[in-house]
Amino acid sequence: MRTRRLLWVFHWLVVGGEETEVRLLSRHLRPAWEIDVVVCLRRPGMPEQTHAQLAECGVPVDTTPCDLPDDEVVDHLARVIPGHDVVVASQGVPFVHPALARLEDRPPLVEHGGLVREAESGSKDGTDRYVGVCASIRDAAAARMPDRPHHALEIPSMVDLGEFDPGRRAAVRREWGLADDVPVLGWIGRLDRKKRVEDVLAAAALLAEGHPEVRWVLVGGPNFMYPEHADTLRDLATRLGLDGRVRWLGDRADVPRLLTGLDALVWLSEGEGMPHVLAEAGAACLPVVATPDNGAGQHLVHGRNVLFVPHRDPVAVAEALGRVVRSPALRRRLGRQLRADVEARFSVPAVLPRWRALLDELAPA
Repeated sequence: MRTRRLLWVFHWLVVGGEETEVRLLSRHLRPAWEIDVVVCLRRPGMPEQTHAQLAECGVPVDTTPCDLPDDEVVDHLARVIPGHDVVVASQGVPFVHPALARLEDRPPLVEHGGLVREAESGSKDGTDRYVGVCASIRDAAAARMPDRPHHALEIPSMVDLGEFDPGRRAAVRREWGLADDVPVLGWIGRLDRKKRVEDVLAAAALLAEGHPEVRWVLVGGPNFMYPEHADTLRDLATRLGLDGRVRWLGDRADVPRLLTGLDALVWLSEGEGMPHVLAEAGAACLPVVATPDNGAGQHLVHGRNVLFVPHRDPVAVAEALGRVVRSPALRRRLGRQLRADVEARFSVPAVLPRWRALLDELAPA
């Protein structure tokens, strides 16, 4: 059986669910498939973390387009695409369709969307399949493909459960200089405005009034489009009296390990798809307090595997977190149920067959 080649085209490489998906697919699709990556845009402040992680996985990353004007990016992709059996394009990258249009014999194109606005943008005439990480994204793409809505699919981002080892908790806590019985709450993601970290900080200040023992760990670096927002958030934390209560860890490659040191995760975003960090929290058996945003509202159930809170309501967030801090039984119940649901829906054994079926349909061996 020949090895087929998949070209994954990113608009940019930061740190997130789509980048993790490529790493896991490269690991688990071999030897049937090999994955190459092309990145089209590079700006100051973008992390190098994913570049290094893909290199460790043996995935070649072509950054040539980052130094080219737009028309030459299309030229470059038109030269690179031939020889691949399938092309996947993420983040609404605008260069792939023009490049494919130049080819007489082109491979099938799969667009992969992590946000509803990505699915709603651009023509889908040249898109053979659209993969959304949750139902709302799939449905938005299907609406753009009215003559073939069945070509819009839902495949959630997956997690490798083997990366989450609860035995690491003691070592992580030692690094933070915190005893095991100190409640530690966390947030993980890029410091984007849509992720509403200011609401996390406001809730942290309110929670501190009744639970001064609680500590916070925030993991993630600035958004390259508006890096000044990170400084705004740090200034807000100081004004709220959170200095000494909050640790800012920046971008980290060991998120599964860091999650083992937490007692709960908070996620208050607006306009996300299916935040990958929620599946990672479940893999780590953590309870989650979250807003019912798109994929979170689709896959999680209040009181069963999550405590949902309204958008932009730090008072409700602090109240929910207070319940979590005060009740070890509630933490265990929510965390164990979320772990079970992640195993069933987001683990490699649950998700990988769906990717295999799609790729085998588009490019039979």
